[in-house]
Amino acid sequence: MSLYDVKRVQIFSILKILPLVFLILGCFIGLFTFFFFPTDLTIGLSFSSKLLSLAIFAMLYTIIMIVGIILVALLYNFLTAMLKGGIVFSLEHKE
Repeated sequence: MSLYDVKRVQIFSILKILPLVFLILGCFIGLFTFFFFPTDLTIGLSFSSKLLSLAIFAMLYTIIMIVGIILVALLYNFLTAMLKGGIVFSLEHKE
């Protein structure tokens, strides 16, 4: 069994797949918000207005979540540099 210490998170590795993940998640949340369980504000919207609202929501959700994840990664990198340690994983070889 080997111990590995995560000393740094590469920001560009986060930006490879997470925007797509958050966009898909934003679309699912938008579907539920605007189509399946509409609120009093969205119940009177036309279908095209609901689609536009879903698209805007999904894009804003993606942008906000990516900014948040980048800030968390930067904070993690800063704190691990200051404290000289990070998350430790215990890995063993699978046979």
